Amino acid sequence: MCSFLLRKKKMDKRQIKKEKNSILFGVIPARSGSKGIKNKNLRTVLSKPLIYYTIKEALSYKEIFKTIVTTDSLEIADLAKKYGAEVPFIRPKKLAKDNTSMLEVLKHALLKCEQIYSQKIDGIVLFDPTSPLREKTEIKQMINVFLKKKPDLVIAVSKCRRNPYFNMVKINKMGYAQLVLKGNYSQRQDAPPIFDITNNCWTFSRKAILKGLRIPRRTIPYEINSPYVDIDKEVDLKFFELFLKSGEKA
Repeated sequence: MCSFLLRKKKMDKRQIKKEKNSILFGVIPARSGSKGIKNKNLRTVLSKPLIYYTIKEALSYKEIFKTIVTTDSLEIADLAKKYGAEVPFIRPKKLAKDNTSMLEVLKHALLKCEQIYSQKIDGIVLFDPTSPLREKTEIKQMINVFLKKKPDLVIAVSKCRRNPYFNMVKINKMGYAQLVLKGNYSQRQDAPPIFDITNNCWTFSRKAILKGLRIPRRTIPYEINSPYVDIDKEVDLKFFELFLKSGEKA
């Protein structure tokens, strides 16, 4: 019995050491082009550029080894450095187009950073600067889930207000409305819960990034309850500014 406990204790120590040695990079993508709001990442909100709020947040997690900004803009790069992020490379223009996938950007960042820092990266914590409202305790829990359970992805989700089993329809070939998903529920609360994927934090494994898997099989959803905004229009910027002024987020 004593030898079993001793072996278990050694295994636990090795597991803890493995978790502590997991190398996570925080990656903030910020290209120069944007359709909805011109120069969105540089727009001023309470005397600071929008990207500042995400850089400040990403730098606050001790579990993250390095926080880098991947951008094709020298102006954004200079601002990112000013606020404490690292910009080890300038992203090629071919990876800063409207149709460039985020996974292409992350794969490029992962391979470049491994080369530049001579360090194998176990995972990337993706912080989208256009989704700047985050609750620190929630993000920390998501990172801890990733470190402990070793999935391919941890994503932040929130419960949908509308449900495809109950009050969402599509138009069929005959021109009639039908439920998006078949179900016979008399009230929305009886239908299976459905979640929105938010953009404020995704944590990818190295394998998922290299294989280009957006929602891999081993994806763990983490439900957030904090306010969320995806800045795409001027009204979204106004909401974020009002939220900051309310004093709920320093």
